[in-house]
Amino acid sequence: MKLEYIITALVVVCILVMLFNRKINVAKVLFEQLKVFRNNRTQKTSFWDILSFIICPILLSFIMVFWHEFYIDNELAQILTTSFSLIFTLMLAFETILVSKKDSKNVVEKEVISQTFISVVSASIFSLTGIILSITIMFASNCTVIKILTAIMLVLSFMTVMLLLMIIKRTFKIFMSDNVNNDKTPR
Repeated sequence: MKLEYIITALVVVCILVMLFNRKINVAKVLFEQLKVFRNNRTQKTSFWDILSFIICPILLSFIMVFWHEFYIDNELAQILTTSFSLIFTLMLAFETILVSKKDSKNVVEKEVISQTFISVVSASIFSLTGIILSITIMFASNCTVIKILTAIMLVLSFMTVMLLLMIIKRTFKIFMSDNVNNDKTPR
């Protein structure tokens, strides 16, 4: 049993080393995502956004896993692997759509496009991480390890859903130019 903890810790360390390699520097993208949660009028981080996109997903995850004893089994892990793969593919399509609009002359529209692009990339990172974790769950046998991975997977899932909803709304706003021109605040 202790060997499984050591192997799991080794896997986590390897994943962190890979994710924080300077060549890919995923941390920069995630810090940029936090900037998307700023209120454009006050230039302060929106508590409501932090609550909705970060705190609530964490709370829901921990309530489900540690209070209601929910865990992801092999069958659900396989479904999540497929789901996150589809989301990742969808994010690539959104990236293509946003790149086609990047030369906008409208300052507000350009900012909305930039922030949406950051959210697309963040959702892609969450999806890839979800794929890795769901595959890891399929091979884990220790209940504690499965619970921890389930909690992380649920946080990623809830955050990804929130980002997808924001991306869909903003993409709609980008392509409905009148809305962007009349509204001075990207939301």
